[in-house]
Amino acid sequence: MKRLFFVPRGRSSSERLARGLLLAGVFALAVAAYQKNFERVIARTEARGVVADPAGVLTREDRLWLLEAAEHLRGRFGLELAVRLGTDPLPATAPNNPKKIVVYAASDCAGSRVVLPPLAAAGLPAGLPADLAREHLDAACRAGKAREGLLAAVGLLVSALDEAADKAKGDDT
Repeated sequence: MKRLFFVPRGRSSSERLARGLLLAGVFALAVAAYQKNFERVIARTEARGVVADPAGVLTREDRLWLLEAAEHLRGRFGLELAVRLGTDPLPATAPNNPKKIVVYAASDCAGSRVVLPPLAAAGLPAGLPADLAREHLDAACRAGKAREGLLAAVGLLVSALDEAADKAKGDDT
């Protein structure tokens, strides 16, 4: 009888069993390592779309928190979050995507901006985006705390959107 190519060789059945288990273990480790690497690549790709931090101001935990905030905005409101730290200047007009929120922290501590889609801006107080940019992003940058200012601005923005949505639900019922 001809032996199959994938059956381990051995002098006894216990040796063949041990070799087979070791071979299965190697395959399991390879699959686990591939899956872990794939998850890490996906997380990095998602982070690039949400957070652009060429100077490395944010910590890993900050990036994870921003990804969670972006997921919350996507799940609850269908909005996308883009956080940009000191990259190329943001255009004066709103982004082409009507569902994208852009939080831009300028490296010169003077040109930061929060751009909201018209529908999201309509539910918030009129000067909130300018206030977040001026009082949180720029002021914190001048104080040497750009990271804290950015996280505070995003947190306040998410809270304001949540409060506006909860208030709107309360008014409808």
